[in-house]
Amino acid sequence: MPYQEVPDSQFEALKRSAKDAIQDLPKSSVRYAKSLFPIVHWMPRYNLQWFIGDFIAGFTIALILFPQAISYATKLAGLPAEYGLYTGFVGCLLYSVFATSKDVTIGLTAVLALVLGQSINSNLGSKATTAEKVTFGITMSFWVGIIQLFIGVFRLGVVVDFVPIPVIAGFTSGACIQIQIQQLPGLFGVKNINTNENPPYQILIDFLKAVGTGTSKYDAIFGLTALFFLFSIKYLFQHLAKKTPVLRFIGFMRNAIVLIVYIGVSYAYRDRADMPFSIVKTIPKGLSGIRGPDLSGSFTSKILPAVPSIFIISLLEHIAVVKMYGRQNGYTVNPNQETIALGLTNVIGSFIGALPSTGSFSRSAIKSSSGVRTPFGTFYTGVLVIIGLFTLTDVLYYIPSAVLSAIVIAAIFELFVNFKILKNVFQIEILDGLGFTIALVVCLVSTIENSLFASVGWSVIVLLARVARPKVKILKRSAAGPWVDPLIEGPNVASSVTEAPEGILVFKIEESLTYPNSGFFADRLKETVLEKFRYTGSIRAASDKMWSDDTQERALARDKLGLGTLPVLRSIVLDFSSVNHVDYTGLQALLSSKDDLTRYAGRPVQFHFVNVHRGYLGTVLRVPGVTTSSSFDATPSAQEGKAVAAFAKYFKNSEEAAIHDSFENNLQYFHYTIDDAVAAADRETRDVLTETVDVVSK
Repeated sequence: MPYQEVPDSQFEALKRSAKDAIQDLPKSSVRYAKSLFPIVHWMPRYNLQWFIGDFIAGFTIALILFPQAISYATKLAGLPAEYGLYTGFVGCLLYSVFATSKDVTIGLTAVLALVLGQSINSNLGSKATTAEKVTFGITMSFWVGIIQLFIGVFRLGVVVDFVPIPVIAGFTSGACIQIQIQQLPGLFGVKNINTNENPPYQILIDFLKAVGTGTSKYDAIFGLTALFFLFSIKYLFQHLAKKTPVLRFIGFMRNAIVLIVYIGVSYAYRDRADMPFSIVKTIPKGLSGIRGPDLSGSFTSKILPAVPSIFIISLLEHIAVVKMYGRQNGYTVNPNQETIALGLTNVIGSFIGALPSTGSFSRSAIKSSSGVRTPFGTFYTGVLVIIGLFTLTDVLYYIPSAVLSAIVIAAIFELFVNFKILKNVFQIEILDGLGFTIALVVCLVSTIENSLFASVGWSVIVLLARVARPKVKILKRSAAGPWVDPLIEGPNVASSVTEAPEGILVFKIEESLTYPNSGFFADRLKETVLEKFRYTGSIRAASDKMWSDDTQERALARDKLGLGTLPVLRSIVLDFSSVNHVDYTGLQALLSSKDDLTRYAGRPVQFHFVNVHRGYLGTVLRVPGVTTSSSFDATPSAQEGKAVAAFAKYFKNSEEAAIHDSFENNLQYFHYTIDDAVAAADRETRDVLTETVDVVSK
């Protein structure tokens, strides 16, 4: 059965949508404003059980946040420790108000801190002062937050979907290896190794050369034993928690336990004139180190080149961890709202001395396992960190530097990809596996920023290749009824398929028909017709043909090989069930293909369409009624302005009725099933078979 109704034009649909949007503007504005503050929806239901779960999780994360924030700020970003703590409490306080995830904790992460440190060194140089570096990091937070706010407010969070999960995994795993190599000199107390500018392999070579003679005995003892205790506590209490679940909290607090022990050991050396090992030293008490961003034009010009990499990493990490815990724990997250939450945290935090923030995989995993009930758990973490800034900074003075390197190395192990899953990635989609490999390898031989751009570039190339070179199929009717491609379905199905009636080609494209792939579609359709159908067009002299047109010669050469008994082309049936959109270039490709096949067959070849989506039905309805593609050729100067005339005719109100009538007539070529389309094409062109039989008999 053919389609029965002509759809509204795109302009009519757009006009109707705009009218509805204007009428609904007051209510939609209120809904949008409420959606920006998810806390108002669940806070009225807050209860004692939720408070207990949130406070336990918040307290646990606070004990983890202190050593991690100090380690990441000093060891990876190369900035004073207090700015890691400022980032931690600001992120926790603000995120609790705007979040849609209960499990995620945001702040400075290992990967983001390392990229920030590399950006500071590459843009400011090694001679930059500490104050300049801090201002760079804080100002970076402001500009990254502005972009994230823009994307979130205008609901453009779809941009993160262009990077597949395996590529993110490869990039993260490469960053983990780079971070661990970078921390080796600090773990052993080896001095004078450039860990900020050299690639990982060079850092490793320099470390191996210097480890024999340049190792600090006390630093190495502190670092290696701390690393041993961190792993021992983790795996011991994971085992014990199988029988006594409450013991898992001791494993969660391993960083704090190790830090307290080694602070005590370090404190015992306080009376010595020269410390035999490196320590963190002064951390300003309270919030005395707070400063804001530098938004001057001269400083902004230094910041902007580094913004894209920090922005992409921050957003990718956050959305990835948010979606992961939403899936695991059975609740829905809103990526756009999460982007707004992240953007507000970075913008507001930049005026309180915070560095760029994002979701933390390691802290979020522990928070989720600690029984958190709502996003407000992060609020308690933020409050506890502020209390710690006013009460614990004198104690934090004695943190051994090598212990911080051990904490970084131990924490980063949790971010490695499961290599058993990686095997499945290659088995399922080899291009995703190659994306993982590219991200990992580039990260090992260059900077994380270059790895990011290489992996994102690979993802975009793969995406464009899939759009520009889609799969096309020649369909045949299976014994079970559906029309399938025998080459894909396998030998069992191929042995029982039925060909379409003689002279009819059933063709399917597995992608939207748009400007990247329209030429490919036209070429494949033409090649298929040349392969399967006899040339019955007029025989023209060489002087009458285009120099590039060799169709006639190829067809006649094939006839000389004994292939002249192929059937005559009667009609084309196009299955558009996988086509979600047809743009103007796609329409031009259909019309041009129709012209080419008409010349090939020596008679008009009609196209029948199946399963055309209503959204672009108005576009494809033009195909059956157009006699030549030149009337819709939008190329400048094409056919002396016929395209412009066609557009003008379409927009004239006096022509609307005539256009609608022609569309009504063209509906006979649009069908709901392939069987209906094939039957209609067979009825319409049955006389072609009769003419062919007469010609052959003569």
